[in-house]
Amino acid sequence: MFGKGLLTGMLITLKRFFGRPNTVQYPDERLPMTARFRGGALTLDINSCIACGLCAMACPNQAIGLATTVDESKKKRLTSYIHYTGLCLYCNLCLEACPVKALTWDQNYEAACYLRQNLDVDCLAVARRRLALSAAAESALTEGRIVSG
Repeated sequence: MFGKGLLTGMLITLKRFFGRPNTVQYPDERLPMTARFRGGALTLDINSCIACGLCAMACPNQAIGLATTVDESKKKRLTSYIHYTGLCLYCNLCLEACPVKALTWDQNYEAACYLRQNLDVDCLAVARRRLALSAAAESALTEGRIVSG
């Protein structure tokens, strides 16, 4: 039949035109990220991190800078942990190299900034701030200032 390809194409076009849209209006609507999303910044669990440095050694671009000290009980402690997101390939090698799984990706995919210096994330300071906020929320909950429910 003459024009069969044209009719097939028009049928597909009409189905897509009246079907469910595949796109979202980005600033107003945001898609939830999946659990396997690689991006954003590294989230460091300072309670489980043993400061071994394997994550920094596994990084092919040296996008992780960490410094450690040895305390009086001969244990290594983190003094700084910087994730240079401008250099990061998001290859996941740092997460795979961590023996205690202290690193994860956050689910924030909005990483745009105006200055290159703002791409450097101090993961240790962010983790301490997150712990302080959770401790403050827990104490407020136990004191009865926050009603859960």
